[in-house]
Amino acid sequence: MRYFYFLQQFFERLPAPAFIKDTKGRLIWVNEEFLRILNLTEDKVISKFESQLLGVESIEDIDRKVMRTRRNQTHDIVFNGRYYTVHRMPIRLGTGSYGVAGIMYDVTEKVLEQLLYRMQSFVEEKIIEALAESNGDVDNFVSSFCKKFHAEYPHIAVALLKDNKYLMGESNPKVLEKAMNASEIKTFVVEKKTYQVIPIENLKFVVHVPDQYVAIAKALANYLKSHVVAALKILESQRTYNEFSARLDAILKLINLLEECANLEEYLKRILQELVKIIPETQKASIWLLEGDEYRLVAAYNYPELDGFKMKTEEDNYGPVIGENRVVELENAYLINRQNKYRELWEKVGVTEPNFIPLVGSVKLGEKRLIIISLDNFEGKHFSETSKKLLKILVDLLSAFLKKQGL
Repeated sequence: MRYFYFLQQFFERLPAPAFIKDTKGRLIWVNEEFLRILNLTEDKVISKFESQLLGVESIEDIDRKVMRTRRNQTHDIVFNGRYYTVHRMPIRLGTGSYGVAGIMYDVTEKVLEQLLYRMQSFVEEKIIEALAESNGDVDNFVSSFCKKFHAEYPHIAVALLKDNKYLMGESNPKVLEKAMNASEIKTFVVEKKTYQVIPIENLKFVVHVPDQYVAIAKALANYLKSHVVAALKILESQRTYNEFSARLDAILKLINLLEECANLEEYLKRILQELVKIIPETQKASIWLLEGDEYRLVAAYNYPELDGFKMKTEEDNYGPVIGENRVVELENAYLINRQNKYRELWEKVGVTEPNFIPLVGSVKLGEKRLIIISLDNFEGKHFSETSKKLLKILVDLLSAFLKKQGL
């Protein structure tokens, strides 16, 4: 009994939950740390089976094995969101028979650190896989990633929203309603289950957060957000590159069209037809040819009012602003047109309104000839850098090509 007393003193001072059980597996002694994690008083614990208190049925089988083999056993349990490694050992009681003594070591921080690392590695791996399978399409990427996440963690993955509309996953109306109202990473509870919404641009990932993951939920959400944002930027870069390449190919083909055309005027009309397709901001367009001291409209898109129009060089206000072999977006073109001799006509076609923004390119032909290309937007929409770059490439190539042709 003296030995048992000293053992109790030792366990009592341990900074970890500890207990002693009788031959039936019932608790006959616990220390203060054990009572603290259960948030119970001693009278509510003594004589109870551990499985009744912790809700882990397999504990009784482990105890019987310890008493039968008289060998230590170590296992892990999760209780109240905390992870414990439990060491169980046979202990000789005062009757001479053997019970079980145990010590519970809280390893939550270590487990969560490992769990976070595993999930972060998983997220990174599946994002890379989804990118490879996306063919540059954002919806394909997101859907593929969500399916992979759900396959690995079905108890965590819940739903995906796009533009605040349900796209895939669980469709619990209460969960989706709360997710739709969130504008930042937010945790909420529905029907006693914890959820988290992770907004990323026009997407919202909704996940269920099990109790044991609550401590790492925010860290994982921020990690997921940063990596998905990076993936979306990659997709945007790929899309921009692919679009630019396709448009550039179209321009290169335009340069070689001259052999198919009877004259320069027909050639410029063909060029304009293709330009309005590859420069998406274009709503109307025109090409002007300087011959002697007169500009003549040789090609037009959505400008029926200008058919056959000509004007003297001194009547043109764009030329001095643009220069030769240049591309310029004229933000205040509407003011220039308001001061022009042909203001009444310009008002009729809408180029005197503040929302009028033209992207203008000039191609020098010889010493005194110019080709002026005007791609026009009437909604105040600026031309993208890609569009400006494409028109500049066309201007440079066209200038060199026509010079070589002696035109």
